[in-house]
Amino acid sequence: MSNKKKIAINMIAQFISFIVNLGINFILAPFISKNVGKDIYGFINLAFQTTGYITIVTSALNAMLGRYITINVSRKDYESARSYFSSAMAANIIMSAICFLPVTCSILYLDKWLQIPAKNTLDVKLLWAFIFFDFFASLITNSYGVSTFAANRLDLSARRAMECNFIRATLLFILFAFFPSNAWYVGLTKFITGFYIIATNIYFTKKLTPELYFKKSLVKLSSIMDLIKTGIWNSVQQLSAILVNGCDTLITNLYINAASMTLMTFAKTFPNYLMSIIGIVCSSFGPEMTYIYAEGDMDKFTTYVKHAIKVCGFICSIPILGFIAFGTEFFSLWLPAYNSSEIRTIQILSIMILAQTVFDVYIYPLYTVNQITAKLRIPVFVSLGIGVANIIGSILLCEHSSLGIYAIQIVSSILLTARVFFFAPIYAAHILKQKWWTFYIPLLRGTFSSIIVFLCFATIRYFVTINSWLMLIIISIFSGILGYAINYVIVLNKEERIMARELISKKLKRKK
Repeated sequence: MSNKKKIAINMIAQFISFIVNLGINFILAPFISKNVGKDIYGFINLAFQTTGYITIVTSALNAMLGRYITINVSRKDYESARSYFSSAMAANIIMSAICFLPVTCSILYLDKWLQIPAKNTLDVKLLWAFIFFDFFASLITNSYGVSTFAANRLDLSARRAMECNFIRATLLFILFAFFPSNAWYVGLTKFITGFYIIATNIYFTKKLTPELYFKKSLVKLSSIMDLIKTGIWNSVQQLSAILVNGCDTLITNLYINAASMTLMTFAKTFPNYLMSIIGIVCSSFGPEMTYIYAEGDMDKFTTYVKHAIKVCGFICSIPILGFIAFGTEFFSLWLPAYNSSEIRTIQILSIMILAQTVFDVYIYPLYTVNQITAKLRIPVFVSLGIGVANIIGSILLCEHSSLGIYAIQIVSSILLTARVFFFAPIYAAHILKQKWWTFYIPLLRGTFSSIIVFLCFATIRYFVTINSWLMLIIISIFSGILGYAINYVIVLNKEERIMARELISKKLKRKK
């Protein structure tokens, strides 16, 4: 199978998985919120966010594991690949054992450091217990999750994600239908599907990369140190990401209230899914980018990166702009139990969350470049500075302004937009030895296209009343076609448009 075909299959499979998972969670989110109550639903998202705090430590070891194993497998140095595989697993077991006791104690006394309604204390504690037990089980077996990346078979992990969501949704509907409503059902189903993921990861490893297996004699401190030396910067990056996006729910609970935390949770839900689109597109290029980098041909690598940037921006910008334009109508239809004031708050928060992403889509693959080239130190320090400034700024605004819940998002929106325009393109050009303005060309073209597209969407919204799902779907399809047509003309150059037409023509001929 050709590399282009693999990339196409990976991308299509992940998009299908994303759409299916989005559809399932689209139904589940209001369903769960209705059953557990507005004051409790936010604790579900907070529990998942809190597991991210532990990954600050674990990502130092695991973030670059896929890179090292993939490079050694591509070079057929299976002994080294097995050493990284085995060493990472041994280290993860030790880390899980160390973290288990303090995490258990924290859950037992959860009501001492969070605002939890007294009648729901046990429910929330059980929810957190299941989610964290699943987290530790996944951490211990993390090495087995590398096989689909190393074999460039991301379509398999995408299919497995769909299966997990179907299983989880089915179990949740059964539990809420036949038993008293409890939030811990969400943790229980995550725990169950987590073991399904572990089992399939082991199966994929044996099938796709049989040369990867645990061998005690290959557990080496040198392999662990290799992973940590490059992964430590991912750890700091993870800390930075948490300071920017992973503490907003917690700050809302501590400085506002539990009900506002639920509004923040809903505001983040679909922006997070839209950001996942970027990750899906970009990750589809990840294995091939790693292979090309391993070959050592930097000119070829740079050309490939430019291609990935164009594709990412072309595909990902339209859904984000559409959500910003038509978000109020969407939330009104999706959350009928919430009043107009709550809907307005959710939409404003979601726009603030997505503000920088409109531009970020045109440079997103450059973050992957930093990882593959292991040039992480400076980007990590910049991100860490943004994260610290965000936390300090958010808390100060909460305490000394009347912005309320909006204070938690406004600082991060400004800082992240500044990073997109004034750091990421310049640094990527520097490490790839390109002219400093190289990556501003697609960014500026994308920005111009986004302005045109948004004005078109806003005009449609002004003249059309959207009061049903059917009307929203029709308008979304029409707006999407229009938006992609504009992107096709502005974002892609003449040569790329010819290539796109030829590709579509070939696909249509094959179907005939």
